[in-house]
Amino acid sequence: MKDAGGAVIAVSADSTKDSKKVVERYKIPFDIVSDEGAKVIKQYGLLFHEPMGRGEIALPANFLIDKNGKVAWRYISSHVQLRVDPAETMAEIEKLLK
Repeated sequence: MKDAGGAVIAVSADSTKDSKKVVERYKIPFDIVSDEGAKVIKQYGLLFHEPMGRGEIALPANFLIDKNGKVAWRYISSHVQLRVDPAETMAEIEKLLK
């Protein structure tokens, strides 16, 4: 991804301090940007009200944004525990690079 000029950035509703702990604990090789007020998360329509009393959380989602800032591909989960298969995301990246 880096060789092609791309980058992975995660956006989290967690605090900067909590995001840093996640990066260190799991040795995540990319940045996590903190969106504590969920402004960006709301703009992308990813805010989900958790019915079990946890409040509002972000739905898992992946976006591929092209060089012009346009969303070229997206996956938005239908449930907070579902994630896209990384192989599917890589296949979409390879399509964009062609």
